[in-house]
Amino acid sequence: MHSILMKSLIFLPLLASDGIVIASPIRPLSDAGGSFDLLLTWSPFGFLGNVSIGTPPQQVTTFVDWTWISQYVFTTTCQGDPERTLDCFAKDQAIFNQSLSHTYRNESALYPSRTWNPNHFFFYEDLTVDYASDIETIGPSSARLIIQAADQQFDLTEAPYPFAGVYGLSPVFKGDNASIQSPFYQAWLAGAWPKPFVAFHYCYNGSVDTSKSTCQGHDGLQTLGAYNDSLVQGDLSWYDIEFFPEVNVVDFVYEPAIYNYWTLGLTKLSLGDKVQTLNESTGAGAVFDHASYGRGAPLSVNAYAELIATTSATSITLDSPPNNGNQSFYKVDCATVTTFPPIRYQFRGHERVWEIAPSSYVEKLGDLCVLNVRTLGDGDFVAGNFGETFAKDKYVVFDFEKNKVGLADLSWGSNLDAPIH
Repeated sequence: MHSILMKSLIFLPLLASDGIVIASPIRPLSDAGGSFDLLLTWSPFGFLGNVSIGTPPQQVTTFVDWTWISQYVFTTTCQGDPERTLDCFAKDQAIFNQSLSHTYRNESALYPSRTWNPNHFFFYEDLTVDYASDIETIGPSSARLIIQAADQQFDLTEAPYPFAGVYGLSPVFKGDNASIQSPFYQAWLAGAWPKPFVAFHYCYNGSVDTSKSTCQGHDGLQTLGAYNDSLVQGDLSWYDIEFFPEVNVVDFVYEPAIYNYWTLGLTKLSLGDKVQTLNESTGAGAVFDHASYGRGAPLSVNAYAELIATTSATSITLDSPPNNGNQSFYKVDCATVTTFPPIRYQFRGHERVWEIAPSSYVEKLGDLCVLNVRTLGDGDFVAGNFGETFAKDKYVVFDFEKNKVGLADLSWGSNLDAPIH
């Protein structure tokens, strides 16, 4: 998860109690097949959706994160004391109040508390969690899960986050216990989801679906327990994920390290037909992440320099850049964008080529056209985050049973009532 406290965010109001926002009952809808379309709302952090936790259920607006390992929730606990909530959180911060759930259980005897520093929640502030279990409900699915109950260690009183939890969707590797298992995976193992699939498509501004009807009027759909074949144009291409330790060096730096990512081996990167060099010593990893780190076309430093030269781009300083990478930004002549090369990728396991069109990697910011590229590391390609920008006009499926990623071109003319898999 990748979060920086942002004062400008508008808080999503829930039901207030004693100065802290406490969850309210959720009223989910489901289809006859037992799967569920989690409706997603875009935010500067990433996509947000609603789940419920506890008995009676408390609605928790969650950050949906392909790169996190559990269901994380803000609780009343501040520096080990559940009575000191307002010492750590803004009074309008939404939380899960564990004391109001009669099904909440402390699971510290099974899974001791854990702290990461550094981390990608709070960077060089402690991310500390206690392990508990409770009932989580999303649509037709309801199951007791191991969750991460936050023990907040530092002051977040300046402004609230627009969510109270993180719904992690990282893959699960052999030998991982429940403390590092996605809530979806745990629920599927418990029989609460019919199939081990999670699927995503993005109704981005500027897509052909101007009314966002394929996302039921929202910014995206995270389908849980199935994938919708009517959204697949042609065939799904399936890829095995790979263990890629370099991700904890150049991308998501955690201590202790976390390696549970939907990472594919990148075998070819091209600007149009011009092949770019991949790092031979580390290999090249494509890390799927549709949160803020997944904004921008993933390129190496060297390939970005090539693109800058090819597009005759010139340097620009932006107050609000299109992604949060550390690279510099460049503007281009808006009238020439259609002449730019597509960015092409091939992943280990298939010869199929996947593209990011110039219209998707050039961001229109008022009267400016800016290259929306994000780089990691130095020199040739080591790793990149494949998220919002890559996912435009594509359908992305994760298979939690076989640890595979499925990709297809998106069929925008789909009927949402069509059969699901």
